[in-house]
Amino acid sequence: EDAPTGDITTQTCIPHTTTTEASLIAKQHGLFFGANIITAFVRHIDSTGDITWNTQDASPVTPNTPICSIKTQQDSILLIERSMLNIVQKLSGIATLTQEYIQALNNPNISICDTRKTTPRLRFLEKEAVVAGGGSNHRHSLSDMILIKENHLSSMKKNNQLPNLHTIILNAKEKNPKLKAEIEIESIDQLTSLPLSSFDYIMLDNFTHSQLPEAIAYCRKTYPKTKIELSGNITLSTIK
Repeated sequence: EDAPTGDITTQTCIPHTTTTEASLIAKQHGLFFGANIITAFVRHIDSTGDITWNTQDASPVTPNTPICSIKTQQDSILLIERSMLNIVQKLSGIATLTQEYIQALNNPNISICDTRKTTPRLRFLEKEAVVAGGGSNHRHSLSDMILIKENHLSSMKKNNQLPNLHTIILNAKEKNPKLKAEIEIESIDQLTSLPLSSFDYIMLDNFTHSQLPEAIAYCRKTYPKTKIELSGNITLSTIK
């Protein structure tokens, strides 16, 4: 993507035989994540390139923390640096923000999970970064869970399928015995009117903080074995 016909500027100015050593240094407080990315970039352009590590994945860094040093041809460094840094900075940012949410929550009994709102082709890396920050992976793809969301419920209502929701989910779980089932609920009325005993998770989506105690109490009383998820209206200042 970054050099479809080569690095024209470097090819013009820098001889391939010039060897150099480059250091990767943190500029902010946070968590570092992306050692495999750095290794992959270096090995891609120089199988004999040498990397000396000062920091490991999921390690905290402060400004001026040396992360690693890379010894290879100077033109190779100039070719890979921007693309390599783009990915490593993005992944480190995800790991750092995940940890910030976990620290703000300060409750090991509650998991912080990721979503499918990921960068195309980078999902597996972004989800690894969430784990590096102390979070948990939800579903990796649409194949991993039966998750009835707002759009599904709207379509099912148009097709007059909602009265059969319980049976539909039981049949789906029978055909896919390894998969869990979850439903996204958007109101107290919806929570109390739909049959939800076939679901393993109930997601309370965009509930206000004043509505949550009533909704959670209802879930725990009516579906004591069902896990509760919260989504939406959650920030660093409100998560606790």
